[in-house]
Amino acid sequence: MLDPLWEKYIVLLDLFLVVILLIWDRIKTTYVFFGGAFLLILLGIISVDTFLGNFANKSIVTIFLLIFITAIIRDTYDIAGALDVWFRNTKSPRVFLLKLTGAVSGLSSVMNNTPIVALLIPYVYQWGKKHKVSPSKLLIPLSFAAITGGMITVIGTSTNLVLNGFIESSGGEVLTFADFALPGLGVSVVGALFLSFFSHKFLPDGNIVSEEVFSNIREYVVETQIVPSSNLVGKTVEEAELRNLEGVFLVEIVRENHIIKPVDPYEILTDSDRLYFAGDTKQVVELVKNTDGLDWAKTDRFNLGNELDIVETVIPSNSILEGKTLKEVEFRERFDAAVIAIHRNGERLSGKLGKIKLATGDLLLVTTGKEFSTKSNKDKNLYTVSVVSQMNAVARWKKQAFAIGGLGIVALVISGLFSLFVGLLVILGLGVSLRLINQEKLKKHTNLDLLVILGSAITIGTALIKSEATETVARPFIEFCGNFGEVGIIVGLFILTLSLTSFVTNVAAVSIVFPLAYQLIHDLSLNPIAIFLIIAFGASAAFLTPVSYQTNLMVYGPGNYKSSDFLRAGIPFTLVYSVTSLIIILTLNAIHG
Repeated sequence: MLDPLWEKYIVLLDLFLVVILLIWDRIKTTYVFFGGAFLLILLGIISVDTFLGNFANKSIVTIFLLIFITAIIRDTYDIAGALDVWFRNTKSPRVFLLKLTGAVSGLSSVMNNTPIVALLIPYVYQWGKKHKVSPSKLLIPLSFAAITGGMITVIGTSTNLVLNGFIESSGGEVLTFADFALPGLGVSVVGALFLSFFSHKFLPDGNIVSEEVFSNIREYVVETQIVPSSNLVGKTVEEAELRNLEGVFLVEIVRENHIIKPVDPYEILTDSDRLYFAGDTKQVVELVKNTDGLDWAKTDRFNLGNELDIVETVIPSNSILEGKTLKEVEFRERFDAAVIAIHRNGERLSGKLGKIKLATGDLLLVTTGKEFSTKSNKDKNLYTVSVVSQMNAVARWKKQAFAIGGLGIVALVISGLFSLFVGLLVILGLGVSLRLINQEKLKKHTNLDLLVILGSAITIGTALIKSEATETVARPFIEFCGNFGEVGIIVGLFILTLSLTSFVTNVAAVSIVFPLAYQLIHDLSLNPIAIFLIIAFGASAAFLTPVSYQTNLMVYGPGNYKSSDFLRAGIPFTLVYSVTSLIIILTLNAIHG
């Protein structure tokens, strides 16, 4: 048994290491959280029973129920068709953004926002292309609206449910729909108005460009090869007319194990040289189509041809592709497609594509086979950007039965006759009974990484409270912020949480700040609802960096953004969001305090 003093400092050191590793971002988030929890178990600070019990936390199970129900809604109903009606005859970018942010906020309040953004990226991208508006003017607002919309309800984002999990595990009274409604609607409405009327001043590429230039312009590194007996063999690069190309640049040649870089115009091409081009996607495709003897790099096992579709895809967070090479995940066999280009903002990739470690937010240009649509939709490890996948037909009576039954159960939850957990369980049961989701789909939507992160985060939070380590942190915090009274404490907690969520995940931010807040509530007799809401809204203020929230990463590549673009747009939006949420929460605290 450890001495209580040692126990306290070990827990604080454990938390410090977790935060540093999360900011360092070299080790997978799942391993960081699990490692932090495992160390506490190993040292006897937390029991195995407590650790395992945290995975059965009602709020954690609720998150997965929502993920399953969101999958049913997305696969059953034609949301894209409804959006067509909503955006019909909309030509003004400001009106489009107002409608977009309103629709996204509403959907995100009751559905997981990741699939919503995945569904809308192609839609928004194509609308911008049709109306000669750069997608960079539209995609950051899409992500920000999804984040603010999630704050309207207790189920709108996993952050709110994780916070409720902490509250429940500490024996407190959990937050309800009513607690989130007013501040959530406030930040969503004010945020939507700001994004619609002012965001264009902060977002890049405000010029209207022609459709030809707008279409698929990005810098890719594309791998091609000279086919055997090509008429290019024996010619110099200049003679083969591979220099001074419009929108395309020959970066390097790989000849066996030798890299030729930079490429001299008098370099003589040989049989089976691999040529790497960077430039305009469309121009690279045209170059390969129109140059005899030049083809996409391919293998005998998976023969690609120029007649296959070329599709842009983006790697979402928690994808199995993250941190692995194309070869390691057997990309061709898994997706019935081959990657011909990789785009990563701010970095020009070189070398064999099959050896490049993939990262969240990477755009992959792929040529697809017949099974690509089915395989890519199967596990959501890859989201399509430039092509909208078709949905499987569902019988009309099943759609109506699920909608009527689901809305009826929601009414019972609101009336208090059903708890939220029971209501969601019944809605999922209805979807299963109507065969709108099966065992295979349930398995595929069960994100084990998310489960481990949530259970481990609650374990670390429990250790901080149990060891009374929070007292050590709370004392200097009270001494500084307490000089400004209760308002100073609330604003200080908000700023602390917001700062953390910009560098680590929102779940991590909640798990770090909750024990401190718990201690402050008991030491200073503060209103727990106001304090917990401050943590929730601070943890969801993930607008300053692309890595601070998964939907930011999803739009990062398709919008051709740089990290500085998120800062330029995120700083003013964060100020608007912060002021709005603080005013509403402080006012409610004064009324009910």
